Amino acid sequence: MTDWFRLERTVVLAVDLQGENLPEGACAVENYPDVLSKAHKVLDSCRRTGFPIIYTRHWLDPRGIDAPRYESLDDRGRPPHSVAGSTRGEICPEVAPQDGDTVIDKQRFTAFYGTKLDLVLNRMDIEHLIIFGVWTEACLETTVWDALWRDFRITLVKDACGSATGTIHKTAMLDMANWLRGGMIFGAEELAKADGNDYRAWRFEKPFSMPYRTETIDSLYESL
Repeated sequence: MTDWFRLERTVVLAVDLQGENLPEGACAVENYPDVLSKAHKVLDSCRRTGFPIIYTRHWLDPRGIDAPRYESLDDRGRPPHSVAGSTRGEICPEVAPQDGDTVIDKQRFTAFYGTKLDLVLNRMDIEHLIIFGVWTEACLETTVWDALWRDFRITLVKDACGSATGTIHKTAMLDMANWLRGGMIFGAEELAKADGNDYRAWRFEKPFSMPYRTETIDSLYESL
C-alpha cells in the first residue's frame, strides 16, 4: 500500500462513531455493532502502524443555537440528536479516542465546514486520509468531497461505514467510487493486512467506472 502514499503524511479520520447511531438512538444505523467492530479493527491496525487518529463528532449546543436553521427542535428548543454533553452524543466506547488522538466537533454534515480540521491537517502536513464512519451518504460523503476539493488523497474503508439501510450505504459508496480520483477502497480485513502483506483493494482508474442500476448495486459494491 505504501507505493500509493507516504506513511508520514497519512492520517485516519473516523467520522461520527457516536451513540446516536445505536438502535435506541435518534439516528440508528443498520448493523451498527458490525460497523463499530470493523472500525475498531481498522483503528487498531492504524495505531500499530503509527498513523495519527482524528475523530469527528456531531455536537450541537443544547440550546439549539448552532443547529441548522430548518432543524426540527423539540418543545424545549433542543436539537433532536447529538446534543453536546449527552451520553448518546459521545463516541462509542468500543472505538473511543485514546491519549494523543484529536476530536473535532462539528455542527454540519461535512467535517470541514466551520471547524478547525483544515488547519489541523495543514499543520500536520497531511496529504492522505483514511476515512470511515457514518452516515455514508451524508456526513461521510460530504467530508470526502470536501477533502477531494482540497486535493487530499482518500482511502475509504467500506465495511467500517454505514447508514440507515445497506442499500443507501452501497449506493453512496459507489457514488464516491465513481469520482474518487487518486483514491482507494478497502475492506477492514484487507486494510489490516496491508502493512507488508498481500492484500486486495480497489483503486480508482477512471471516472464513472461504476454505472450502477438497481439490479447491479450489490455486485458492483462487492467488486470494490
